[in-house]
Amino acid sequence: MSLTGTPFFVLTVVLVIGALTALFLLWNRIPGPQPLRLASRFGLALFSQITAVVMVLAYVNNSMGPFYESWSDLFGGSTTPVTTNAGGGHGGVSSDGKLRFTTYSNGVVKSYAYGAASGIEGSLYVWLPPQYNDPAYAQTDFPVVELLPGTPGTPQAWFGTLKVQDEMRKLMASGQVKPMIMVAAKLNVLGGNTDPGCADIPGIAKTATWLAKDVPALVRSNFRAAKEPTHWGVMGYSAGAYCSVNLAVQHPDAFRAAVSLSGYNAPVSPLVVHNAPLDRANNPLLHLKYAANQPPIALMAAGSLQDPGTVPDARALLAVLRHPGASKLVTVATGGHNPSVWKAMLPEALVWLSNQTT
Repeated sequence: MSLTGTPFFVLTVVLVIGALTALFLLWNRIPGPQPLRLASRFGLALFSQITAVVMVLAYVNNSMGPFYESWSDLFGGSTTPVTTNAGGGHGGVSSDGKLRFTTYSNGVVKSYAYGAASGIEGSLYVWLPPQYNDPAYAQTDFPVVELLPGTPGTPQAWFGTLKVQDEMRKLMASGQVKPMIMVAAKLNVLGGNTDPGCADIPGIAKTATWLAKDVPALVRSNFRAAKEPTHWGVMGYSAGAYCSVNLAVQHPDAFRAAVSLSGYNAPVSPLVVHNAPLDRANNPLLHLKYAANQPPIALMAAGSLQDPGTVPDARALLAVLRHPGASKLVTVATGGHNPSVWKAMLPEALVWLSNQTT
C-alpha cells in the first residue's frame, strides 16, 4: 500500500474511528481486577492517540509535501547500484535510455529511472508545456528547468503543493514566460531523514552526478529538450535551493541559471561536513569567492525577512559574483520557511528563468 496513496490515508481514518469507538464502548466494560482494567484503559487511550497522530502525519505528508514518497523514503533505503541487464535496461529504462512514463496528474507524467553515471535509481516527474504537442513546434527543442525539493521532500511536491504547472500556464498566457519543460528530480536518494548533501560522497551516493549528468541525459533521450546548457536552469527550495546553486557553480556544462528559494550557502549534511575536502568542494560561496575564473552562470537568490539567515545568505552569495550580469536578489517581507512563501516567489522566479534560458 502506497504511503502517499488515498487507500493508506483512508485506512488511518478508519483506524481512528475504530479506536475511538472501542475506547467509548469498552471503557466501563473491561473485566478483571482493577490493575488490569486500568492498564487496558490506558492501552485503549494510547492506541487512539497513536492512530490520530498517524492520520494527521499522513494528511500533512500528502497535502504539504509530500515529504516522503514511499516507505523506503520514510525508513531509509539503499542506493547501491544494481548491474543493468544488457537487453532489458534497469529501473524502467531501456537499453537506449528510453523511459516508460505514466500519468501522475493533468499534464504531468512520471517515471522511475536509473542513472548510468551515478548508479542511482530515482523518480522523475515531467511537465510538458501545451506547445510541446503543437505541430507548429514539432521541430523545437524546449528549454528545461530542473526542480529540486527540500530535505525531507519529494519531487512531486513541485506539482502537488507548489503547483508550478499552474503558475507556468498563467505566465505563458500573459506572455511573461516562454514554454519550458519542468522536470522534478529525486534529491533525497538515501531515504529517511538522511541528507545526501547534493554531493558525490565516495562509497555512499553520487547525488551530484545523478542530478547534473544522469537527469539531463535522460530528459534529452526522451523529450525534445535543448542540448546546450545555456537553455537549462535549475531551481530548488530550502536544501534544494542550496543544491541548485551548488550544481550550477560546479556544473556550468549542465546549467547556466539557478534559482535559490530560501536557501543557504554551505553544506549542512553530516556526511559532507565531516569530510573536510568534501565540505570545501561543496561550498558554492567559497568556490565562487576563490575561483580564478568564475563560471558563466546567473543566480537568483530569494529569501524572507522572517526566515532567519535566508536573506543574509542570498546577499552574501550575490556579493561574491565578479560579473553579476542578470543575477538578482529577491526578498519578501513576511513568511517563514514554508511552501506558502516559495509558492509566492514562483512567478518572479519563473519569469527570470525564462529570460535566462530562452
